Amino acid sequence: MTLSGRPLLDTEPDHRLFAGRDDELDRLVSLVRAGVNTLVVGERGSGKTTLLRQLVYTMRQQDPARAPVFVEGRLADTPRDFLDLTRARLGLPPAGAGTGDLLELPALVASLREAVEDERRVVLVDELAPDIAATIFGRLRDEVWQVPLTWVVATTPDDSVVLRTPPADAFFESVVPLDGLTADEQRELLVARLGEEGAEIARQIDEGNPRRLLALARAARETGTSPAEQQEAMARRQVEIAKLGRPATMLMSELESLGPASASDERLLQRLGWTRSRAVQVFRELEDAGFVTASYVRGPAGGRQKVYRPTDPREQQ
Repeated sequence: MTLSGRPLLDTEPDHRLFAGRDDELDRLVSLVRAGVNTLVVGERGSGKTTLLRQLVYTMRQQDPARAPVFVEGRLADTPRDFLDLTRARLGLPPAGAGTGDLLELPALVASLREAVEDERRVVLVDELAPDIAATIFGRLRDEVWQVPLTWVVATTPDDSVVLRTPPADAFFESVVPLDGLTADEQRELLVARLGEEGAEIARQIDEGNPRRLLALARAARETGTSPAEQQEAMARRQVEIAKLGRPATMLMSELESLGPASASDERLLQRLGWTRSRAVQVFRELEDAGFVTASYVRGPAGGRQKVYRPTDPREQQ
């Protein structure tokens, strides 16, 4: 059984681990079938990426030829990058060189129609930068509307502001919030990962954020402490890390999800939307404050690689 906090993929083995967000998944399936453009809004670790991946899996089982495409919004640095990435995920060839300014972008948006034959396609977007989202679904809203695509965009509450105010708010007809898991949903999630041991852990803690819930259960098993004690220690640590700023909080959250990682870990950089130098800087802040420890291991190319891991939160008492 696995307690990794990584997002689940759209595979059969990972689908069997999916639990706690069944109602949200059912609602998304209904909205997508009805062609409703939808926002999925949840804090980091609430399960946005996992939910989108399970939507891909579920709809692919129903109609393999018309499964949604998944676009990693964090990979785009500009609106043109995003549209090029979307074209690629839809199976279209590169659009060719261009300036990427607003005079060219409407034509690039219109070119997405090439991927549509006799029925709408579905595009799932995971955490697009707010400025890019404002351009695509705000300034280019009418152009995007004319392409027969249904859009589902997952975002955080802070980043969702640009998509919930004019002119983008009119584009998204529905919002699916990812609230904290209920006690029953927490139990379902841990039982899916650990069986009856998960049920016992769930009785001892109350943590509605799926990523933190899994991190708590994993830490309790590894250290031999009670889940409740581990939760109290992690809550105190979160308060202290928040004093370092949002980047430190973001990096620590991803590190707790992925496990030990280096500043050049592609999974980590992709999920944060950072460069390696930015990750090095924030890792140094966390290390100096005692929230992570580092060791050197052999890297993929044979050289030494600095790998960071969270310290025991009880050490920050």
